[in-house]
Amino acid sequence: MTAQEILKRYAAGERDFANADLRGASFVEAKLRGIILRGANLEKTNFSWANLEGANFEGANLKGANLHSAHLHQANLQNADLSDAKMKTCGLREANLENANLRGAVLVGAKLQNANLQNANLSKTHLDGADFTDANTAGADVTFTETTNTVGLVMSQDKISLKRIDRSSP
Repeated sequence: MTAQEILKRYAAGERDFANADLRGASFVEAKLRGIILRGANLEKTNFSWANLEGANFEGANLKGANLHSAHLHQANLQNADLSDAKMKTCGLREANLENANLRGAVLVGAKLQNANLQNANLSKTHLDGADFTDANTAGADVTFTETTNTVGLVMSQDKISLKRIDRSSP
């Protein structure tokens, strides 16, 4: 299945593309609100600037995907693999990222207000300037995570091993 086929079928009213193999596809600036890509292989797929509000990516493989400035308000990313994903300035308000693997992801400036990150793997992520206001981070793994200028990030004491970079020193 190709990106063009998905876009055509979506425009015709179809929403369920569960388990599709779209590795490396490009959906730059696509409007795919409410799309269902549960269990899909989306490794290295480009969703930058896409509107994915309310999308269902439960259990999807988004390893190395580009979600730069993507709009994922209320999206379901439970159990998704987002390791090494590029999610700079991504909008994830009220998104469900429970048990998601975000290891090594770049979430610089991401908006995660009221998001559910319970038991998510955030190890080795770059969270510089990310906003976690009222997010649920219970049990999240933040070992070796860059947290400079993050807002509202509450972390379990047993999961903390932070890499803090002091940018004020020469």
